[in-house]
Amino acid sequence: MNLFVASHPVTALKFTVYGKPAPQGSMRAFRNKFTGRAMLTSDNKLLKPWRQEVAQTAMLFWKQSFDVATPVDMELDFYFARPKSASVKKRPGMTVKPDVDKLVRAIFDALTGIVIHDDSQVVNVTARKHYGDPERVEIQIQEAK
Repeated sequence: MNLFVASHPVTALKFTVYGKPAPQGSMRAFRNKFTGRAMLTSDNKLLKPWRQEVAQTAMLFWKQSFDVATPVDMELDFYFARPKSASVKKRPGMTVKPDVDKLVRAIFDALTGIVIHDDSQVVNVTARKHYGDPERVEIQIQEAK
């Protein structure tokens, strides 16, 4: 467990968020019939609760954002339950949806304003998909060297 001590800035953070990782998905535009304004919404209904869970878990361990000028490295390991139809012999790796880039985007958006000011601070990202129980994402963020 990482603890934040105000007199010594933390330069690394590692935590796990339990639950099925949700991909960012595509955005869908529509016109509000009452206001006539264009509205954007995600096509993944599970995205908002997943991002909230990631953000809340990050806030338990982290009390301030990395400085806006600080470049960071991020390592993400996503774990999904293996379906009975996908034996280890048949599918040794997680080569099905969700796409890893959409999973990463959801994490970046969830951590923006909490751990990082903007996802442009991430200068190196390593992301992997695995089969494993329980479903989760393991997140490690550190100041880039």
